[in-house]
Amino acid sequence: MKTTIDSLSSQELELYNYTGSLKGTIDQMEEQLQGHGIYDQYRNIHNSYFDLFFNTDNQETKLEILKRLVFLNWYGIIEPSYFTGIQELDNSIILESFTILNEYLLSNKIDEEFKWMLSYYSSWDFSILPFSENNLSALTKFVEEVDTTVLACPKKQLPKGTMDNRGQMGIYWKVCLVEKDE
Repeated sequence: MKTTIDSLSSQELELYNYTGSLKGTIDQMEEQLQGHGIYDQYRNIHNSYFDLFFNTDNQETKLEILKRLVFLNWYGIIEPSYFTGIQELDNSIILESFTILNEYLLSNKIDEEFKWMLSYYSSWDFSILPFSENNLSALTKFVEEVDTTVLACPKKQLPKGTMDNRGQMGIYWKVCLVEKDE
């Protein structure tokens, strides 16, 4: 089967549903996730997004893939693995995706949606700065300039369905109520 952004989104949804269905103690859930290969499958999805970025010519698709990579980088660090199904993503891919993001910031290739997403993630600067400081000046500057006293995401401003079929990133933002009710 050919890897597409939609197939990766579907795989993420399956892993999200499985992870959300687990019961028991934290240790029991982590054991189930490890035993069923969920962490490995999520690492493969993360790697596949990265590979797909380089095998895609469409600039809109590349931007969407980068949004998902950056989300997974952030989410895998700030949330517990028993909650996300994400554990120990490949640090070289995290660094490379942040390097690409740095280049996008330098060339003004990120859109308004990505700006507010990145502003939100920057409130947890410990999830980005260890990868960007001393190497990625535009990303470091962006993160350091964000007012972290305000979590900047657009409450009920986006059209309903904006976050559909966007992997765990879309699910997360729906829970944050960024879409209109109707």
